[in-house]
Amino acid sequence: MKHLLRHDCSFVEYKDFKLVYRQYAALYIVVGVTDNENELSVYELVHNFVEVLDKYFSRVSELDIMFNLDRVHIILDEMIQNGHVVETNKSRVLAPLTALDKMADG
Repeated sequence: MKHLLRHDCSFVEYKDFKLVYRQYAALYIVVGVTDNENELSVYELVHNFVEVLDKYFSRVSELDIMFNLDRVHIILDEMIQNGHVVETNKSRVLAPLTALDKMADG
């Protein structure tokens, strides 16, 4: 798989899927989509997802994701439901986590 990600293109056909990926420093985000998905919209969704992670974790790293996978899932669940993008506003996406963090602190 590593050799697939060295192409100049951010879209790679793999078996029955297209892989859409973006690299942020040492962090790779890869999404597998079917032929009927718009690769560019998924590409932009990945960027928005990383921006939300950056806002929550203050410069997200792979360790943030590894040790806070439950929070990453909450973020994804707020952004995507039933395979459809439902929210991209960073503040709205982070609202449940902000509430959880306040409850944990108080």
